[in-house]
Amino acid sequence: MLKALYVQNFALIDDLEMTFEQGLSALTGETGAGKSIILESLQLLFGKRSDQTMIRHGEKKAVVKGIFHVRPDVAKQFGYSEKIEIEREVDQSGRHNMKINGEQTTLAKLKEVTHAIGSIHSQNDSMNLYERSYYLELIDQMDEESISQLLNRYLLDRSTFLEKKRHLESLKQKKRQSVEKQSFLEFQVEELSNLNLKKDERQQLDEQIEKLKHHDKIMSQLREAYGHLEEESFPMDRLYDASRALEKVSHLDSEYKNLSERLQNAYYDVDDVKQSVFQLLNGLDFDEDAFNRMQDRSYELIKIEQKYGKTVNELMEYLASIQEELLLITDYDHYLKTSEQELKKAFDQAFQSGLKLSELRKKLSKVLSKNLINELKDLDLEKAQLEITFDPIEETESSLQESGLDQVEFMISLNEGEPIKPLSRVASGGERARFMFALKSIYAKNNHLSMLILDEIDIGISGKTAGKVATKMQHLSREMQLIVITHLPQVAARANYHYGIEKKKEKDRMVTRISLLSEAERIEKIALMLSDEKLTHFAIEQAKVLLSK
Repeated sequence: MLKALYVQNFALIDDLEMTFEQGLSALTGETGAGKSIILESLQLLFGKRSDQTMIRHGEKKAVVKGIFHVRPDVAKQFGYSEKIEIEREVDQSGRHNMKINGEQTTLAKLKEVTHAIGSIHSQNDSMNLYERSYYLELIDQMDEESISQLLNRYLLDRSTFLEKKRHLESLKQKKRQSVEKQSFLEFQVEELSNLNLKKDERQQLDEQIEKLKHHDKIMSQLREAYGHLEEESFPMDRLYDASRALEKVSHLDSEYKNLSERLQNAYYDVDDVKQSVFQLLNGLDFDEDAFNRMQDRSYELIKIEQKYGKTVNELMEYLASIQEELLLITDYDHYLKTSEQELKKAFDQAFQSGLKLSELRKKLSKVLSKNLINELKDLDLEKAQLEITFDPIEETESSLQESGLDQVEFMISLNEGEPIKPLSRVASGGERARFMFALKSIYAKNNHLSMLILDEIDIGISGKTAGKVATKMQHLSREMQLIVITHLPQVAARANYHYGIEKKKEKDRMVTRISLLSEAERIEKIALMLSDEKLTHFAIEQAKVLLSK
């Protein structure tokens, strides 16, 4: 439960301190007095996002602090004592400073803690009753822990399915692109394959062509070289004789032996060179046809290199790669088939997870329906009938929605003899308010909350029904702390504590003030609510009657 609320420099509030007790607390005031600001400050403590626009004009920051007393199990769950202090601070830069018991915390942690303490209903929440998507949330609240486990499993399986689907679509797209590219690749493969490219062929051709271009010069130089080696004056015999002379004294000195061997090697090397030159001369021939073919082949290779911007060696590698790509293109059907099988398996898994979630929701919907009927009877809707219906589930991909497989409708009849119809089409403002109050009551009791804050949940209600709603709130406040912002004098009269909210002008600025009303002040405030803000003797007497109940 909320024990104390401190608000500084928040909207029209400059400095506010309120204390609360167990039971029913009613907050009343004229429209625009600042009731919504009180609610906004409480919502900040419960994790609502806010910005610097809520800081009171002329101030640097706004601070909201709440002191809560929690049940032992909640305190143990989060590792806190039974007294928890939550503080939110917003500065002009938009930064939020959040603390629990003086320690910095995150918005997610703040929401987790306050979610276990209580719940807040704002006027906008009632509009959710027009949205079918909200109905699943109401059902899920009946067993949040079990639903969360099944929903998380379903979402993981759905995510896997969507990933597999994207992969399949990517493969199909690549296949479409590749089929368009296939004819082009086939042309390139044929063109390059027909060339019968060989490694380093271009360089080798260039060398051969260069030699043939200089055939005459090579022939002339070889003849000249051979002629010198064949001359009688060339000292071949002298080399041999000199080697033999040194050999005879080689045993006397290693240097003699070394010189002898060098001369002998020189003799044989020169002889070998002479024979090689002779063979080259005999083998050297100019084949004009071969020369022309080489030039044609070289020109062909130059053109293909220029066309592709690659060397012959690089073209050979490129040919291998596009041949492999063509194989993949022709084998895409295999990849597609495998991907489709994986997608089908992922869909079946996600669908089965969704069915398990749906089964639990159907069980919980029956419990919720029964509880709602009982609650509505206490709210002057004794003849109400309610049926929560589930749309048939189709085993299609479109059924895998983020919330699960289910689409539900709240079918209701609020008057005897009337057929059941969708809630959004049947309920009036007052009926919708009571329906929402019933939902909030069930949620709070089902989750063992210690407090419930309601903002004008009784709007559109009057007369005898207002009395029943007030009685219901009074009874509910015996189980938990109930803080209500209300315009109903019946609710204000049944409250254990009545706070008056008003807007005043102080030092040329408007400020919101709130105070716990005395008995006399309560009579006056309730009388004004009964008499349309005009105090009359009859209204005062009526206020006293209401307070005496």
